Amino acid sequence: MLAMQQPARSTFPIELQLAGGLRLRLRPVHPGDKDLLRKGLALFSRRSTYQRFFTSVVTFSEAHLDYLTDVDGTDHVALGALDVTAGPEDGVGIARYIRLEDAPTVAEAAVSVLDAYQSRGIGSLLLAALARCAAVGGVETFRAYVLEDNHRVLQYLAALGAERRDRGGGVVEVDLPVMSSLAQIPGGPATQTARWAWRRVEQAARAS
Repeated sequence: MLAMQQPARSTFPIELQLAGGLRLRLRPVHPGDKDLLRKGLALFSRRSTYQRFFTSVVTFSEAHLDYLTDVDGTDHVALGALDVTAGPEDGVGIARYIRLEDAPTVAEAAVSVLDAYQSRGIGSLLLAALARCAAVGGVETFRAYVLEDNHRVLQYLAALGAERRDRGGGVVEVDLPVMSSLAQIPGGPATQTARWAWRRVEQAARAS
């Protein structure tokens, strides 16, 4: 079925209205997004670049940009978050997972949001949307690698039930159960933003 082959395209794009009048579109990444990805990379602060890539300077070759944008939608799924408040799409965040060949129910996942758009729930919205795709595609666990001093992200993931293993060199490996619906999100103050994000994605998906 199409939904099993390309889970992102079975639900997305969706649009959400956020605080401050921000209109956000979540949609699958496609090969025409190379310029958006290149522009977004240049807008990351050195700190955000280091937290995402474990190095403060990153440049992508054309071949790597092809790899990041020309995804199959099954084993490699990528979703972009775009600010469409003023009309044209401006990339503000991206989330992706890549299924592990030797463990097909596990996928390495990552979420990135531009500094200017952080602390607005966009990372949580992307994670909720990515989890929805993963559940449809048969992925049960997200695996991520986080710097051990990125306490905010590690605490957020731990509240969602993630298990962590120290890998040395200041890096922590995290396994997070894929939660496709709001009902699966643990309760409590630490998961308030996650519950908001999963609810908003569910509502938008029903309306699309």
